[in-house]
Amino acid sequence: MLSPFRTKLAAGVLLGLAVCLWPSAWRFAAPALSPFLAVCGALAVRSASLVSLLAAPMFIVVVLRRRFWCRHLCPVGLISESCGKLRAAPAPAPRMTLSWPPARYLALATLGGALVGYPLFLWMDPLALFSGFFNVARITRPEISVFSAAGLPLVMLISVLFPGTWCSRICPLGGTQDLLALAASWRKTNGLNAGPRTNFRGRRAFVALGTGAVLSSLVPMSWAKKQPGLRPPGNVDEASFKGGCIRCGSCSRVCPTGIIEPTVEWDDVAGFLAPRLRFSGSNYCLQDCNLCGKVCPTGVIRPLALEAKNRHVIGIATIDLSACLLTLERECGVCVPRCPRAAIVDVFLRETYQAAVKVLRERCNGCGACVGICPPKVVKVEAENRVHSG
Repeated sequence: MLSPFRTKLAAGVLLGLAVCLWPSAWRFAAPALSPFLAVCGALAVRSASLVSLLAAPMFIVVVLRRRFWCRHLCPVGLISESCGKLRAAPAPAPRMTLSWPPARYLALATLGGALVGYPLFLWMDPLALFSGFFNVARITRPEISVFSAAGLPLVMLISVLFPGTWCSRICPLGGTQDLLALAASWRKTNGLNAGPRTNFRGRRAFVALGTGAVLSSLVPMSWAKKQPGLRPPGNVDEASFKGGCIRCGSCSRVCPTGIIEPTVEWDDVAGFLAPRLRFSGSNYCLQDCNLCGKVCPTGVIRPLALEAKNRHVIGIATIDLSACLLTLERECGVCVPRCPRAAIVDVFLRETYQAAVKVLRERCNGCGACVGICPPKVVKVEAENRVHSG
């Protein structure tokens, strides 16, 4: 039988290959391996799919074998354990006591939040942190790449300073496995005749669920509805997007034009590191590409077919005619032939007897083809999340 070290190492290598070389497999692997991610992610976007069914085997395994994923497969657990051994005299892992570890409260609070559409701590899933670390090489802006990849190094630092703390006390995936095992044990040994100790735990679970639901219901009212930028095509509503996105960076890594990057807005805490579109140069959202939806493990970017993806309106292009070269009687018009949907046309302004350009809203889907090539940079895309009827 293989040792836990070897199985964790093998799992880490396979997951690393999926993240880097086969991101479409990551979409299925992440929720299939993480009950925490599978349940809370599906509840957040109000959608159950094949991915949800793929999670069933791991549910059964962790119920039958408590913390099976943590003990035998988790690559983040392997990294955490290795970091914990760096100290000359590593402290023993905290022992389980009657007091629940924070991991269980984090898992339950996230579940409670998912029920109202905003899972608070879904981004703390170790598989999300593992995947996010690989984003550092893809993002060209260093200030963003540092934040995007910081999760795994932070776990490593915690593990060096406090060996065993991450896995046993903090990790919400570990807490989810504990709760599943406890629930199965409770039904088997106590049933409806549970003693005071089990009831006390039940009250804790109820309080954690309720607290998560209350906090999450407040977040969309204050932060989550704010949309600081353009989201990838096929995105769900803004509150569900910010809550259900695990910041794994898979959409950024597969984007062929590199226009998807994490958001770093200090006045948008709820959307921190959630992906947005940033048009630059000749890069834009291609009409023949729908890769971002094919790799999203939580479904906050829906896997739309190309026709449906191109009907999805990311935003609407706007042109500041007061600074447009045409209205300044200089030769230009590069945006007209550039538009793949013929949504920008030449017009003549009778009031001023000037040539100009106009955006046809019924055709524009905000792909951004016109943004980066505009010489005076007077074209921008304003967010408008809807679907073209035709």
